[in-house]
Amino acid sequence: MSRIFHHRANLWILFGLSLAAAGCRPPRFTAPPNTSGTSSSTSTGTGSYSDTSTGNASDTGTGSTTATGNASDTGSTTATGNASDTGTGSTTATGNASDTGTGSTTATGKPSDTGTSSTTATGSGFAGTNTSTSTSIDTGGNSSPDAGNAGRDAPQGSCASATATPCTGLPAFTGTQVLDGNDDDFCNVPSFELNFSNAASNGGKVKVYNGSSTSYPERALARVAWDASGIHAFIHVIDPNFVPATAVDTIYNADGIELLFTSTTSGLSGGTSQDSGLAMHVIVSPPFAARSQATGTNGSQTALPASQFVAATESSGYKVELKLPWPGTPPTSGAQIKFDMELNAADGVSTAGDAGPRDAQAILYLGSDPGGSPCAGELFPYCDDRLWCSTTLQ
Repeated sequence: MSRIFHHRANLWILFGLSLAAAGCRPPRFTAPPNTSGTSSSTSTGTGSYSDTSTGNASDTGTGSTTATGNASDTGSTTATGNASDTGTGSTTATGNASDTGTGSTTATGKPSDTGTSSTTATGSGFAGTNTSTSTSIDTGGNSSPDAGNAGRDAPQGSCASATATPCTGLPAFTGTQVLDGNDDDFCNVPSFELNFSNAASNGGKVKVYNGSSTSYPERALARVAWDASGIHAFIHVIDPNFVPATAVDTIYNADGIELLFTSTTSGLSGGTSQDSGLAMHVIVSPPFAARSQATGTNGSQTALPASQFVAATESSGYKVELKLPWPGTPPTSGAQIKFDMELNAADGVSTAGDAGPRDAQAILYLGSDPGGSPCAGELFPYCDDRLWCSTTLQ
């Protein structure tokens, strides 16, 4: 029995050695879970994800991105920045008009700024590289259209301070007058004032049309001169409550200024209509200006050519510039002519029984009756040119 067992054991040993020699291995031993061992595993998988991120619009992402950034970033962007930013997206920008923007820009700045974008600019009318139309208000309050660098009113204190006496002599005008509503061309011309206080004391008169008051705040500061072409005048009227004329036909019946002159003292008949070749009577109430011609106490008004006047209102009243030709043959230095000025006042208050909007008139000079006056009653400069003062052209 033992011989058989040993024989079988030997057979098994020989069988195992044969298998090893043939390169075969016995079955792998699998350890229980609590057994320490070394193992390896390889895992391959495919997945996808969607990112939502906040960053610069210039970032490049695979996911869906919402970004807030500068208008220069690439992306669909609504940004507030300088108009100089260049954006591929839709850009609304607020900046200076000088900025260059690809988008549509509305800017507030000086019209001298240069903008590549579509620009609406508000500013002063000084000349620049842009095209701009503006209204310039000078330091004296004068409102007048100018193209870029039009002349300004002469600064206070820089002009002649001499006082003129227009019923003694009119100074010669030197230089060139530019009809622009500014008084810089009149800086060397002496001035005089007509108001409701000095009218009567200087040989004139205050004519009252409504009520009984002879005191009104209107004051006319005038610079008047002459040359071979005619009369040059700049008149600044201080009027805190300007009441304008509503039509040329009734221009006298409102706040306004009247200038009257002749080219001689000889051959005058009295009526400015009959003496139209010798006498000129102009009435201005901004925006109107007219030449008035009277036959007796009846008169007619004809609109003055735009080449002869500029009239504009301002906060303190109004300004008038005149460049009027001589009626008839131009006089020369040393000659005598007739001259006068009148200031009309209207307070804008209608009262029963009023003769019209004009309440009173300050008259620079009112001469004595020369006899046979066409005024047919109370004397007034408008109906008799012989009542104007005689003055010498200096």
